[in-house]
Amino acid sequence: MTKKILALILVLTLSISAFMVPASAAYAAAPNTLEVNIENVFNRVLNDLIHYILGYLNKFWPGFEEDFETTESYVAKHFYKGEDAFDTEVKAESKWSLGYSSDSLIEDFDIMNGEFFLAGSLEVFEGRVPRAVYDDQRVRVYAISDGVSGTVVHAVIDGFGFARGDVEVIRARLEEFAKANGIISLNVSVLHQHSCIDTLGMNVPLLKALVSNTGNAASSGALDDYMVTKNPEFMENLYTTTVACVEEAVANMTEGTLNYGYANIKEYIRDKRDPQSFDENIHRLRFTPNDGSAETWILQGSMHCTGYGAGPDILSADYPYYIEKNIKEREGANVVYVMGAELAITTEGELTNVEGESDVNNITYYANALADKIRGISNEITLDPVLNVTHKEVMVPVDNGILTLACREGILAAVVIKDGDNYTLASEIGYMELGNEVAVFFAPGEFEPGIFFGNVTKPEDSWDGTSWDYPALKDVTGLDNVLVFGLANDQAGYVLADNEYHSLIGENEEVNAISKKSGSTFAKGFIELVSSVK
Repeated sequence: MTKKILALILVLTLSISAFMVPASAAYAAAPNTLEVNIENVFNRVLNDLIHYILGYLNKFWPGFEEDFETTESYVAKHFYKGEDAFDTEVKAESKWSLGYSSDSLIEDFDIMNGEFFLAGSLEVFEGRVPRAVYDDQRVRVYAISDGVSGTVVHAVIDGFGFARGDVEVIRARLEEFAKANGIISLNVSVLHQHSCIDTLGMNVPLLKALVSNTGNAASSGALDDYMVTKNPEFMENLYTTTVACVEEAVANMTEGTLNYGYANIKEYIRDKRDPQSFDENIHRLRFTPNDGSAETWILQGSMHCTGYGAGPDILSADYPYYIEKNIKEREGANVVYVMGAELAITTEGELTNVEGESDVNNITYYANALADKIRGISNEITLDPVLNVTHKEVMVPVDNGILTLACREGILAAVVIKDGDNYTLASEIGYMELGNEVAVFFAPGEFEPGIFFGNVTKPEDSWDGTSWDYPALKDVTGLDNVLVFGLANDQAGYVLADNEYHSLIGENEEVNAISKKSGSTFAKGFIELVSSVK
């Protein structure tokens, strides 16, 4: 409810002062099968008003839109296509190799000096700074190869979000290294913690950004020194540290075996939004080096990292940090936790709310319960050394005018293309197979799990009476074991099935959705991508 009220306040502020807030201006069509009541009418009128105001502001308010490429001039920069065709055979030279590296992103900073904003909630007047540091904010990298197809690298950052423009900075700095080391897929994702230093940009003081950034645009850059953005020193350190970890992970690659297994954790997952649809499992890829060195466990779960709430004033990497701590202490293994399709998926179970315990103790209990499940996985299969990966750019039509305002004012680093008076988000997707047994979707943003696993809204339950006419993407793969690596290579916001859109006020997820057509646009892209190599 707080988020909805805040969204309404920000909308009203926009109508007066061209506020730039990364929330959605999605329009909800009139429902055909639901009763049209006063609340629905109000929501639709409000959405129309937002759409009109934002359209006007995007057209006339001063901004850096001249930095946007156009549909005629746009060429993808630092894009890794992967392979054009998949080879499913184990060859004489096939062998698994994997390397790992990790480093802190905060140890060199006085993180509580008031210059570092926490992510997780919109801040109107003052950025939210940490009053305490509970653990660490890190980057973790693994590099994997089958000895035949080239090397896939995946850096996972503790952070709220990471726009494609920032991914391109890292890729640009690794361009020569990637060529020299046979890297065919270079991915950067985040875990979406609400309690880490802002890596996206949406948590800056918005009123200050309104004044300073708009003034800078109107004066052709005369106020560059007063631009309000995510902390530049922190971001430079993040780029440098991530690049170094990628190089170290590749250098650390050693031969070994790769196993896959999973554990059911349904009792620890809650879907806050109907229809109920989520992956009930936590997945593990377990690499065992031949030389007896530490194993590396790549884990994928789908619960939001909001153990301290949506907008706490402490810095913590949340429950994934404590899962890693448990496994490292008890098994000596390296851990890379990856976020899955998490739309409205959050934590569940009494271990997250033990009466009389502090938040950190509750999170530790929750993490330890999950770690015990992970450590007890007994259904592993050994994967043949066969790796395949491919990527595709996806152009998403933008109807969230606040996204484009935020980009125009230098707040977000999304890759936006201008097409006349319209805007398009240039994002990307990926698909990987391991051992002909495990399928992995690299998905930008926070996806509705039903898009991958089925059970989306039925026409009779939708606001506009329409149906979702796409198969569950897991079925397109032809494999039984399907993972989603979410928030990968872009923050494309919440991605809903098209007929699951309600309104800005009716639900939370629409607030940060880029387009009413994100779901179908990405679903078609994934189907085309998988079909091109199967």
